[in-house]
Amino acid sequence: MKKIKIRCPYFMLLVLTSVLFGCFYMLGGNLFPNQTKTEAAEKAQNVRSESIRENGAAQEDTAGQERYVPEHTVSGDAEKTDANAEASVQKEHEEIVLDTEEAVQEYLSGTLFIGDSRTATLQEYAGWDRAHFYVKYGLTIWDVLDEKLVEYGGEMITVDEALQKRKFKRIYIMLGINELGRGTAETFAEQFGAVVGRIQELQPDAIIVVEAIMHVTKEKDEEKTYINNTEINARNDELKKMAERLGVYWLDVNQATDDEETQCLDSQYSFDGVHLKVKYLDVWKNFILEHPF
Repeated sequence: MKKIKIRCPYFMLLVLTSVLFGCFYMLGGNLFPNQTKTEAAEKAQNVRSESIRENGAAQEDTAGQERYVPEHTVSGDAEKTDANAEASVQKEHEEIVLDTEEAVQEYLSGTLFIGDSRTATLQEYAGWDRAHFYVKYGLTIWDVLDEKLVEYGGEMITVDEALQKRKFKRIYIMLGINELGRGTAETFAEQFGAVVGRIQELQPDAIIVVEAIMHVTKEKDEEKTYINNTEINARNDELKKMAERLGVYWLDVNQATDDEETQCLDSQYSFDGVHLKVKYLDVWKNFILEHPF
């Protein structure tokens, strides 16, 4: 058989070129794949970092992939947890029934009342001998923790010191009438919040109840002095927001002591437009016992 000789010197070059292009294609169109992957990874990392700066920290979802959550966003699960916790606490407190004198006395034995001359009236005339009172005429939220109101070991100690000596189940605080004319509603509530925060540190297991500032009578309000219900209401609004922010309870005694028509302290309840008459203390006492915590 006669041998056929390939005379075209370019045939083998064509075959070799085809093989090289095939390899180039299989490598993703790059003769230096490792270098390209590194550059791509760096680019992806830059994009990721920029996304974090724009949208907040990354979190891992259940599929193992990252998702970006804006900062300060509260998840639905967290909201449900908070709601469930609050409902649990409320349910526990709603179960308190003070239907016997024994139950009332037991409730009062673990209760502390902090306040000015209005609360001092409770101490003097309510007959709540088993309750505890840290009170003083003229007391304000500015000096309450530093006042030496409590006898301990034969000497008088401050409220702050006393709260370190004995634990209470619940603490009621009503202050504010003496602070009228001083500062603003916002600065008053800010200081009140600081005091509540300190009490929370000293009494972490206690239920803290912030009582609204009791209104003054219509006659007192119409004197147009700094002691007026417009200012009291402004401060009560700020106190209520403070109580919600700090997670303590809010109790508005004005629901019981106000005249429904004037929305002022019922004139027949007070002898001076500010303080309750002794014979009407039961209005306040009953309101407290009808809303136990």
